[in-house]
Amino acid sequence: MSHAFLPLPLDQSRLSEPLREDILLLDRLLGEVLREQDGAELVSLVQRLLADAEDPRSLAERLPEVGDPQVVQRLLRAFTVFFQLLNTAEQKEIIRVNRARAAQNPDQARPESIAQAVQKLAAAGLSAEEMQELLCRVAIYPTLTAHPTEARRRAVLDKLQSVAASLVARAQPAELPLLDRPLNSGAVVERELRGSLTALWQTDELRASRVTVADEVRNGLYFFEHTILDVVPWLHDDLRDALQASYPGHEFEIPAFIQYRSWVGGDRDGNPNVTPDVTWTTLLEHRELVLRYYLERIAELQRVLTQSDRLAPPTEELLASLARDREMKALAVEPRMRFQAEPYGLKLLYVSARLQATLDHVRVLSDFRAQGPSFVPRPPMYTRSVEFLDDLLLIQRSLRAGHAAALADDGPLAHLVVQARTFGFHLATLDVRQHSEQHAPVLDEMLAAAQVLPPDRRYSDLEEEEKVRLLTRELLNPRALLPRDWTGSEAAATVIQVFEVIRHAQRYFSPNSVNTYVISMTHGVSDILEVLLLAKEQGLVRWRFEEGEPVLESDLDIVPLFETVDDLHGGEGLMRRLFASRAYRFQMQARGNFQEIMLGYSDSSKDGGYLAANQALHDAQDRLGRVCARAGVTLRFFHGRGGTVGRGGGRASQAILSQPPGSFSGRIRFTEQGEVISFRYSLPPIAHRHLEQIANAVLLAAGAQAGGRTEPRRWREAMRQMADQSRKTYRYLVYEDPEFWGFYSQATPIPHISRLPIASRPVSRPGGSISGVENLRAIPWVFAWVQSRYVLPGWYGLGGALEWFAGEAEGNLALLQEMYRDWAFFRTVLSNAQLELLRAHLPTAAWYAARVEPRAEGERLHGLIEEEYHRTREWVLRVTGEQELMERAPVIRETVALRNPVTAPLSRLQVYLLDAWDAQNVEEAPPEEGRSNAWRDAILLSIIGIAAAMQSTG
Repeated sequence: MSHAFLPLPLDQSRLSEPLREDILLLDRLLGEVLREQDGAELVSLVQRLLADAEDPRSLAERLPEVGDPQVVQRLLRAFTVFFQLLNTAEQKEIIRVNRARAAQNPDQARPESIAQAVQKLAAAGLSAEEMQELLCRVAIYPTLTAHPTEARRRAVLDKLQSVAASLVARAQPAELPLLDRPLNSGAVVERELRGSLTALWQTDELRASRVTVADEVRNGLYFFEHTILDVVPWLHDDLRDALQASYPGHEFEIPAFIQYRSWVGGDRDGNPNVTPDVTWTTLLEHRELVLRYYLERIAELQRVLTQSDRLAPPTEELLASLARDREMKALAVEPRMRFQAEPYGLKLLYVSARLQATLDHVRVLSDFRAQGPSFVPRPPMYTRSVEFLDDLLLIQRSLRAGHAAALADDGPLAHLVVQARTFGFHLATLDVRQHSEQHAPVLDEMLAAAQVLPPDRRYSDLEEEEKVRLLTRELLNPRALLPRDWTGSEAAATVIQVFEVIRHAQRYFSPNSVNTYVISMTHGVSDILEVLLLAKEQGLVRWRFEEGEPVLESDLDIVPLFETVDDLHGGEGLMRRLFASRAYRFQMQARGNFQEIMLGYSDSSKDGGYLAANQALHDAQDRLGRVCARAGVTLRFFHGRGGTVGRGGGRASQAILSQPPGSFSGRIRFTEQGEVISFRYSLPPIAHRHLEQIANAVLLAAGAQAGGRTEPRRWREAMRQMADQSRKTYRYLVYEDPEFWGFYSQATPIPHISRLPIASRPVSRPGGSISGVENLRAIPWVFAWVQSRYVLPGWYGLGGALEWFAGEAEGNLALLQEMYRDWAFFRTVLSNAQLELLRAHLPTAAWYAARVEPRAEGERLHGLIEEEYHRTREWVLRVTGEQELMERAPVIRETVALRNPVTAPLSRLQVYLLDAWDAQNVEEAPPEEGRSNAWRDAILLSIIGIAAAMQSTG
């Protein structure tokens, strides 16, 4: 008798044999665990639900058990665990495939790897000198955010990592035994898997309370501690080996080309929970984690570098450094005596003592308002991370001189050098982000207190040009507006204290702790100058005189964020006016003529639809690149990409390679959001693959800038026309149809998504409620469409635009086919849309539409969406010349085909639960003795389950 959880039709599947074996094993073990934990009745009910294909509204008539919310919760959890296991098996398969490629072709670089990029550039004639220049330009900044799209608890992720480790151990060939396991490791692995599944089943999917900002900070640090800190040196090893292979005999300097940033604890746009104290505490936690990590690595090095001074004498430089260390009296006599004959061990003992003193100092910095002498680092502490790095480099030089280059340039010491250069004592530079509307009210108070304006006039009421003139005048004035001890309203103090936190962090921690201020919804030059003036008031921007001439010093990059389609179109003009500003020219000189500009993928898509947003973003990059080049400004784009295609998701490497010619020099920032973080960074080899693909694309794109890639005007004009047409179609549905909000709020679980305890930030804009599209954030907007299987933000309006353009003139279809064949950007747009069309499932979506009242409106709007879906599918296939969606990606097609039949029961349950909730008019009951409403919890579990099935939320 089969003990499987589900009858999976894998016999005819084109999935690889190892993946099929893993899925079948996990399915069998899950079935056995569920029978043991909940009895055979639960598995039987799961399989009856799987076979049910009728109307969800009468589900209780066919399966009376679903009338019990506790039973429904167990059903949903069973499906959710299955999909989590399936996702983990697929991650393990990605690792296996990439390792198999290397094993099968040891002389051939892995596709989309750093080695392949270096090989291609060398083959294209890039000299060693040109390669070194390219390496000095390349700078990759992944930026972790805390957007509310990760539906899984950290405890759940830990269990899934254990499952992945067991699957890998099981796959290890018998002739290559694992040294940390017994000889009968096969039986051990299955027991481990059974234990992990038991723990997973007994771990609650729902958090007991809403996530706090402190929780989000800890979640982000988890990935640094378990993956990122270890993986970054692997990329440096890859690059070093690739350069040695392609440029033998040449020495290269490899900079810290991948550095991490974070918004977690600094992003206050719409999140009142991110206070100045929270930001300060976040900076302390960053510092504490990286110092603890370094202490662990030093302890490991002490076990490796045990050379005797009689067998491998150290350099005089190292001996002199030990004498200086002794003068600090950082160590007691007894520990020093243990290492008298082991100079490297003794040096590392001093390094460890200084790191520990630096870590101990973190504890006295808990309140940024305290300041005072205790804030100043004193020996034996390291005052800066470069002092720690200098000690490591000194050890490296001594080892090389003592014929131990194998220990100096490979292994734990070399990796620690890379980590010290990359992460310093700050771990990841924290950005501060705030909405543009939050600054003017503070200046109202400050300018009134300084009597800059007449009593009857407010700064907020001025026209844009008058604001700019006033701000420019005050920025060019060396004096402060107000005394440092001035305090305004509580709201003003909160904004001002953020700049105080930045100033203290830069002074007492590192200039890299926090040095960027991002302004959401930047609409005018005044939005940027306002922040500059507030920074000047806190001493982050200041004047000095050099030979009688004024010179501005600035510790802060001010980054405009263009989010809507209109702002993307207007960004060029705004930046031209900004660069013409006398005050901002001083800021540019102070920051080395460097400007970062952030592009918002989420709100532009919600505002104008998929095609219009992509066109606006591509066009904006081209025009902003040109205006910065004319101004002599070094530009770095910061791409605010979400996890799903509707929010700029998709393969980041393809997006990098499809940027406008001439707009990319090698410097790039991009956000890593929500469930994307856990997918890419839960397992170190997956993180390695993700980052090597990014590095591959960056090297190729930056190295090809001189290659003269062009985008013919006819392509760009065709794209502009289609974007205009697509935007009209999209906005006609989303913003102009008076019944749309009623449809969306009933045909998706958006009212319940707001109750999901997965983030600290509200789902609507400040002061708003979920009463319309305008004030709904882009993430829950997309999240809800994914849940109901429309996946609308990733394709709607594209088909109508393609059909319209093809019909406008003879030869236009051939032009579209040419664009798809020869234009990487257009090909990426259509490829990403194909994925979303494949993931959409309109028969399932129809169940949600049937909930809408009045019924006729639900049918009408569903029919409108369905018509555009079929039109989009048809025209995408016409342009690509394919017979099926994702025809060139059969593995993706197979995984979607496997998931769809198993996802349908989850959707049926969710529709049933939404109907039951509405029919019973269930009120939100206050928690009683730690328990919440069982029906509400069932709905939230259905949301988590579908998120796992779809491998995406928002």
